[in-house]
Amino acid sequence: MNLWVVAAVENELNIVRAELSAGFGGMAGGHRYYRASWGRHSVYLGVTGVGIVSAAVAVTAFACTIGADRIIMIGSAGAYPGSGLQIGDVAVASSETFSELGVREGPGIGNGGALGVSDVEQTILLDKGLARDLAHAANEAAHAGSGRFLTVAGVSEDLGCAATRDRHFGALVENMEGYALASAGQKLGIEVGEVRGISNYAGNRDKGAWNLDAANERAQAVVPAYLRKYLQ
Repeated sequence: MNLWVVAAVENELNIVRAELSAGFGGMAGGHRYYRASWGRHSVYLGVTGVGIVSAAVAVTAFACTIGADRIIMIGSAGAYPGSGLQIGDVAVASSETFSELGVREGPGIGNGGALGVSDVEQTILLDKGLARDLAHAANEAAHAGSGRFLTVAGVSEDLGCAATRDRHFGALVENMEGYALASAGQKLGIEVGEVRGISNYAGNRDKGAWNLDAANERAQAVVPAYLRKYLQ
């Protein structure tokens, strides 16, 4: 099996890279990746870059250039008010929704269905079995929740925008790359899953109140827990 673990930036992979003793593997589509082994499986660690466009290019390049049977995206995210999640918790995605896709209905909110195009899916389900396994592994690393994730082109600028998105979509967290993963998985026939550590509350732009280190450490801790438990 070729398992990929991808993240937007290098430091969201550093702990996993060290634990697996992953060495530089090369470049695919202009994106750096590393390679390690886990038993009889190949594990690749890929850096997608920030945002949905960069992530879509990277994930597709990794899958088409090297090959991918399963992809897990990790990183940080902002929690919505109704999620019940706290900074330092971990969230596992059951689906990804692209917030701005479609006809604009409000700040940061689109309606994909209003376009009237049959093959536009604003929400894409992730692999159920992988989401279940990642949720079990996540509970070994931190307090964890599972549910819908929201991918945004632009993060919530204030608590009011975050609350509006929360009410409209009912998602746990917002991030900037996950819908690209979900779409690539659907179109390329790859099992995909996503794990995010909570670094902040969505809409709070005071970075002094964030904890990116805790978010990244706990999201990355899910990977070895998953490998030990489910990849033999």
